[in-house]
Amino acid sequence: MKDFFNNNFNPRPEDGLRIVSRCPVCQREHNPAETAILDEVDGAHLIYIKCKNCNSGVVATVSLGAMGISSLGAVTDLNSKEIMEVKDWGPINEDDVVDVYRGLSHPSAENA
Repeated sequence: MKDFFNNNFNPRPEDGLRIVSRCPVCQREHNPAETAILDEVDGAHLIYIKCKNCNSGVVATVSLGAMGISSLGAVTDLNSKEIMEVKDWGPINEDDVVDVYRGLSHPSAENA
């Protein structure tokens, strides 16, 4: 393994896949070929992995920081196409939360 503090260290996005190498639901080991790199912004990669065993999905960001490669992921029921559709929606604001609350608390006749 290359030294993280070596100035010549140039990790590839797939080097961070070891961090998310197992399905968090069924613990099956992922094949790196099952991973899709959906986007890259400022050295952070948005990746998606769908488990062939239990069909759960994991979306994660993998990035290189001062202390090495880091990852933050979440189990999701979205597929990679849906993730790409919602990733640019922007942050959720207070009005969005209130709208969802009102919709769940008082469903309209249209949604009933």
